[in-house]
Amino acid sequence: MADSDLILDTGVLTRKERRRLWRYKHRDALVAWVILVPVLLYFLVFYIIPVVLNFLLSFTNWNGITGQPVWIGVENFLRYLQPPYPLIVFNTAFFVFWILLAQTVIAFFVALLLNEKILGRGVHRAMWYIPTVTSAAIMAQMATIFVSPYGGILNNILQSLGHQPVIWTTDTNSMRLIIIVYSVWRGLGVPVVLFLAGLQGIHRELYEAAMVDGGRGYQLLRYITIPLLRPMTLFILVTQVINNFQIFESVLLISEGGPRHDTNVMMLQIYSDAFTNLKLGLASSGAVILMLILVAFTFTTIRLMNRQQVDDYGT
Repeated sequence: MADSDLILDTGVLTRKERRRLWRYKHRDALVAWVILVPVLLYFLVFYIIPVVLNFLLSFTNWNGITGQPVWIGVENFLRYLQPPYPLIVFNTAFFVFWILLAQTVIAFFVALLLNEKILGRGVHRAMWYIPTVTSAAIMAQMATIFVSPYGGILNNILQSLGHQPVIWTTDTNSMRLIIIVYSVWRGLGVPVVLFLAGLQGIHRELYEAAMVDGGRGYQLLRYITIPLLRPMTLFILVTQVINNFQIFESVLLISEGGPRHDTNVMMLQIYSDAFTNLKLGLASSGAVILMLILVAFTFTTIRLMNRQQVDDYGT
């Protein structure tokens, strides 16, 4: 037993001295709470409370301006079973799949090239990351210059080759392809940096040992690089799926969801329901559905990651 405890047991210390001694004994915990409380309050006010209120609002009908929210149960969620909402959910999943596939594959091979000792490697790395940190409005404006039906670069190329100009904004497949290409281009920087970090974490001795045993080129890539990058690849898949499910700026600024909702996505529809149609309950239900999709995907991926680790290490 410490001397301070003996003193406390004898009752020699006054109440003020006991409080002072208690604060001294718990000083580390007090400092931790002083640091944590502002952060916890921030998350409570700007994250937890809005999520709870959004969930409650999804069961109501309210324009967000006048009157009070009216409880209507699950009607807002059932609305997502009626057109055009199934198409909107399909569009979102469609964009997520193709953007994720293209970004992951391209980013992997770009990272392999940037990991080599080439002239101006730092400049090349910066060039790949610049679109990610550039304003979405500026990037979308650059994209519209290519697809504009009036003097756009693509139409100028077609006319120079003797073809008729194409109204890209009225063609569903063209607009979907343009949004996918734009999204891949703008979001490629993050997976490239992550893959590059993973590649630099692989010890060169592993490649040298494999080359001594006769390993070359494709074999090094298949049996060393790809397996050791598996945790980073899964991390990229999870984060990019979450980001791509929230695709918004590219659709809003390039196609505005057209033609005929064929490029509309969930985030844009949530925005339209809330601020254009003034249906905050319906918009909240869309946000809840999107959240549930992301949570389900995240937990499924985590389980797959854990199962893969068990298979790899046998524990």
